[in-house]
Amino acid sequence: MRERVLVLGLGNELFTDEGVGVVASRRIADLGLTDTEVVDGGTLGLGLLPTIEGREALLILDAVVDSDLPPGSIVVYGGEDLRREARLLYSAHQLGVNEILAAADLAGVTPTELAAVGMVPASVETGYGLTSTAEGALSEMVETARRILDGFATRTVARA
Repeated sequence: MRERVLVLGLGNELFTDEGVGVVASRRIADLGLTDTEVVDGGTLGLGLLPTIEGREALLILDAVVDSDLPPGSIVVYGGEDLRREARLLYSAHQLGVNEILAAADLAGVTPTELAAVGMVPASVETGYGLTSTAEGALSEMVETARRILDGFATRTVARA
């Protein structure tokens, strides 16, 4: 049986801070949360649809391209924001979150609860490992994600 909640870390760790979603997802996995599966979605794009299917809640962790915010800034989007603000949560990988969610909607597999936590990268240059800016903001990103996951637990009706 699948876990009710999916945490999906997106990004490419070979482009410095572009991998922040994947790194943050590993930190979430280390928390050992019940009823939650953590997946390194990397840059799989539409290939993630089977992973999303059957979930009640989805939390996406990713780098956020936003020139109005300084590097290391943490940004939170709810479900409607994810659909409306497609340009804001769009990382250096080929498909943006909005396109993945649109495909999930078409396939009828979109979870009821949706949210995303993103971080504005300091660099997406070729290189393995986060910049000191991203590393310094990673704990805030993980704590923000944890608060959202706690909210998912209270808002989603438990199975009988």
